[in-house]
Amino acid sequence: GWLMFYHGVVNTCNGYVYSIGAAILDIDQPSRVLHRCRNYLLTPEMWYEEQGFVPNVCFPCAALTDSETGRIALYYGCADSYVGVAFTTVQEVYDYILANDCLQPEDETIGRR
Repeated sequence: GWLMFYHGVVNTCNGYVYSIGAAILDIDQPSRVLHRCRNYLLTPEMWYEEQGFVPNVCFPCAALTDSETGRIALYYGCADSYVGVAFTTVQEVYDYILANDCLQPEDETIGRR
């Protein structure tokens, strides 16, 4: 399937918090979600993610993958003021998504015709 990084927002008593999540989509019907991670992969914790033009933001911008090693470089916006990069592997993200899967019934039906 397709590995997709996305952002989600939660409204807290201290304002909005933008975090990065991940899902695995059907290879032939990418609008169909196969697995979706219950937990965010990356949420604002560092000063440059918490302080800036828009505080408490981790927003995925681009992901590059080395096909030989499976290493992923995930570039993300930090507080709308900085750019961060996080490293992982395809296998690590895949295993984490499966271990923390929270697929909802509507995830399986969206995109079906």
